[in-house]
Amino acid sequence: MKIKRRLLIYLIIIIFTVLMVNKLVINTNDHTIKGNISIWVEDKYYSYFTSIAKEFEENNKKVSIKIVSVKKEDYLYKIINTSPNELPNIVHLDFNELNIIRDRINFTNENKEIIDTYNKNFNNTRLEEVKINDNYYAIPFTSNPIALYLRSDILKKFGYKVEDINTWGNLIDIGKDIYTKSNGDINIFSSQDKENIRLLLSAQLVDYEEKNYENNEINDIINSIYNESFINDNNYLCRISSIDFYSELINQAIDGVWECKNPPSFNIGENKFYDIGGENLVALNIEDNKEVIKSFISYASTNKELLSKEMFECNFVPSSLYSLRTKYISKECEKLEGSSPFLILSNIVERAPEIKNYDKFNEIIYNLYN
Repeated sequence: MKIKRRLLIYLIIIIFTVLMVNKLVINTNDHTIKGNISIWVEDKYYSYFTSIAKEFEENNKKVSIKIVSVKKEDYLYKIINTSPNELPNIVHLDFNELNIIRDRINFTNENKEIIDTYNKNFNNTRLEEVKINDNYYAIPFTSNPIALYLRSDILKKFGYKVEDINTWGNLIDIGKDIYTKSNGDINIFSSQDKENIRLLLSAQLVDYEEKNYENNEINDIINSIYNESFINDNNYLCRISSIDFYSELINQAIDGVWECKNPPSFNIGENKFYDIGGENLVALNIEDNKEVIKSFISYASTNKELLSKEMFECNFVPSSLYSLRTKYISKECEKLEGSSPFLILSNIVERAPEIKNYDKFNEIIYNLYN
């Protein structure tokens, strides 16, 4: 009798265990994300999104991701001129483009949830760029830390050092002197840096504590520094750029010997750390795929390993702070002296403060670009 009772108890335990395991499996399957999503990316990001999509699909067997490469010059135009039901699920936009198409974005609650989860992974200035009327319209993806690259060989030839240039005044005065001594052969800027110079100068002038500049005054100052007479695309003293110029140096596409340092300010001791104009991941066409879109955006913007790899290959600087906190891999570059651009650019991203009057900065940039 005791044996039968014991067997019955064992049987009940086994049945109960099987039922609980079955329920757990069912619940797990119910929470498996699934769906087909499409993403439009500019050519330079195609490799990253192809890799991250493959990894995401391997971890989520019921998800299929289509990556479409679009030329940079066609990208925003195509988004604006595509009917809403034919838009992809995810695109990437900078803060100015984000403002242009914000009426098409309806993923703000989900963006807030992502940012609440990963807010320590992004600096405040990048979060500020994706915030419109107290709502987050996107998730930071890349950063645009702006550094100053100087032709150290030219400076040395004309009796100067890299350390002599810390302000815009230093740069312009020394540049003018070298222009004169070189009989007009060497000038200050390349036209390729027009956008970065405008972004940097606008941010510095909006943040200037001694005076509240009017918009027209800011435009006049920008035009006085980035002056057409200071541009020579064949032979120039400096580049005001990010990681893209470092890539050119590594690929031997640029002449001379260079050194990377923090960008100039208007006065000694003022903030030089600005991370402005990076790309952000934006959900446009969410349909019934809200959960998989949210999961993929989180995954793509915070994947430390793949994002770090992109930076070390000089493709782009990620916004993810965790992806920057890795051991810097030195690149062989005989044209570069001084500190590693990886170190300088990462330091700028980590230390960039919020722009004090961001609404004014946004207005100025919007007017400049549009």
